Amino acid sequence: MLLLEKRITAVLIAVLSLAPLALPATLYAQANIAFNYLDTAGEGFYDPGSPDAASTAGGNGGATLGEQRRIALEYAANIWGRLLNSDQAIVIGAEFNMLSCSRTSATLGVTGAITIHRDFAGAPVSNTWYPAALANALAGADLAPGRDDIGATFSSAIDDGSCLFPNVWYYGLDENPPVGTIDFVSIVLHELAHGLGFQTFIDLATGVPKGGFNDVFMLWLEDHSTGLTYPDMNDAERVVASTDSGNLHWVGPEVVAGSSGLNAGRHPSGHVEMYAPNPLDTGSSVSHFSTSLSPDELMEPSFTEANHDVGLTLAAMQDIGWITTTPAASTPTVTAAAGGDGGGGGCFIGVLTD
Repeated sequence: MLLLEKRITAVLIAVLSLAPLALPATLYAQANIAFNYLDTAGEGFYDPGSPDAASTAGGNGGATLGEQRRIALEYAANIWGRLLNSDQAIVIGAEFNMLSCSRTSATLGVTGAITIHRDFAGAPVSNTWYPAALANALAGADLAPGRDDIGATFSSAIDDGSCLFPNVWYYGLDENPPVGTIDFVSIVLHELAHGLGFQTFIDLATGVPKGGFNDVFMLWLEDHSTGLTYPDMNDAERVVASTDSGNLHWVGPEVVAGSSGLNAGRHPSGHVEMYAPNPLDTGSSVSHFSTSLSPDELMEPSFTEANHDVGLTLAAMQDIGWITTTPAASTPTVTAAAGGDGGGGGCFIGVLTD
């Protein structure tokens, strides 16, 4: 086990019209997803303020702002919980905190795996890091007892009046945020995907893998210019590949099989472009699909509209080892998690554009 000392950042640009969030704890039909509420009384997920009227109209009946946040978070988690199989609880420490914010940009949230694991019983690939939630699912055991699997922090500045950024959170469930609002459910879906495994743990500036070992995400990254995958490259080659825009591809078989619906961002082989701008976009490069994809996918770094469809992200989850299932019709039961220490990585940024 490796406890991540600093957050793995994966930046998603929200173009002034959406970015949501919310939190509780829930037992799902396929995966048991539970939340630790890390906020203190009267703030964040426990904010006693009046509910947002637009979000109420959008299907979120929470009686307070805090309850609306929890409901929206549960709603997004329910989407993932019904798609992924695990007999181990996926525990997420979630809270609202002040994150960086200005008139033109704002950090909306940070999420990611708390611990990563390798060479556990049931690991499909040896000497390879797996994020906690996936490792636990594959091992059939909690590999880091007493710790949360994913840490998620969302910006309290967006709708508490302390931020000059003009867009505010929308907690509705209808995928139809009003102009000038940020769809929280879409943001949660994106951010939870990072925590579930849509991120590499490589130091992209140096090309050095975490602790000298590959991670399961990087196994499917290929530089089309050389035909080499990340595990076959040396550190310097990984640095170059991480900025080889248009040529860094995801080559996992599930994504390739599901990519036929793309009319841009897809190589004739079915390989799908990853985000690899030059210069390196710290916190965003590699751990996202390319902005060239059309139609847009959930895990692109630029966000312009509400999106509750996990699309090719689910295929990528299958490529890294998740067992998936057809969504069940049953309603999940809300449960509460005990303990947990928060943390995480994965940064979601909103940018105001002209």
